[in-house]
Amino acid sequence: MTNLASQLDIPTLKNLKPFDSLNEREIMQITRCAVIHRFQPGEELTISTADSQTGRYIDYLIVGDVELRHNRQRTQVNSGSQQARKPLHEIMSNFTSALAHTSSAILRIEKSSLESTLQVHWDQIFECEELHIEGDMHSMSTLLQNRCLLALPPENIETVMALMETVEFSAGEYVIRQGEQDDSYYTILHGRCKVTRRPHDLAQEILLAELGAGASFGEEALIADTPRNANIQMITDGSLMRLDKKYFLSYVVDALITQHNYSALISKLRNGAKLIDVRGSDEYKRDGHGLHIPLPMLRLRLEKLSKGREYIFCCNDGKLSRTAAFLAKQQGFSTGILEGGLNSVPREYLRRTK
Repeated sequence: MTNLASQLDIPTLKNLKPFDSLNEREIMQITRCAVIHRFQPGEELTISTADSQTGRYIDYLIVGDVELRHNRQRTQVNSGSQQARKPLHEIMSNFTSALAHTSSAILRIEKSSLESTLQVHWDQIFECEELHIEGDMHSMSTLLQNRCLLALPPENIETVMALMETVEFSAGEYVIRQGEQDDSYYTILHGRCKVTRRPHDLAQEILLAELGAGASFGEEALIADTPRNANIQMITDGSLMRLDKKYFLSYVVDALITQHNYSALISKLRNGAKLIDVRGSDEYKRDGHGLHIPLPMLRLRLEKLSKGREYIFCCNDGKLSRTAAFLAKQQGFSTGILEGGLNSVPREYLRRTK
């Protein structure tokens, strides 16, 4: 056990949840009494049960690789992965023990210190925003029509509510234009808008849909980090709630999408999960895996899938599958993705799973 928490750099701590919502002063205040526990390869980690009512600490994996175990199930977690941004007790919810695969270290934080700092932080935010109760309750009601937001942990919903801003649009005004970059996720509070797309520069716009209060849009381009693929134009005057891309990815997408490494994927498939390859036809014909549903066809095909089964999505680098998993999650499916995509798995392993 080493009292070295004060020597940790702020960027490392800001990468951990919920430290990413705090400022430097608040982070340093929390870590003042923190400690680092180091483990040698093969040594079993002692992890605090912070999810219980009596748990005093919260642990984070900050160095090395650990192997999580439950009966014959095994999976590895790397300190630099998205998964390791969460407290260890959350990562280990389906496992009973953890062994250091390499020289590893966990950061142990006092739960009470973290909770009190977060409470002060959010009290200050709400005081500064001077939220109006009636309007805020209506906004919450509208947001919770979104199945994905309803599936978030309560603290994430509260955070999303605090970070969203209300923006006004006039009838005829464009919220999003096809081909442009935009860094926001939107939910309609009041009013109606239409979704159109122009197949090519010389073509007429095609009406795809009309959206009303409670509808959300903009997630696909944000998750895949691509330009907008359609226009969103107001039909009436309206109010929209807007969430910045970095907050959307951090507090919504990362909280909802579970990433599985190759060994965990194989275990999932053996237990009944279904693998879905969302790449284009040419790539799937060359080296496809599982069921083929190209991402553009996913919305149409989801209604044919069973919600009693878990679906793991894959693509080359994880971007398309991340988008697919989120879209399916919005429709109430249990989803996950292959961490790092097919490019992260040795080809000889993939040949065995064809």
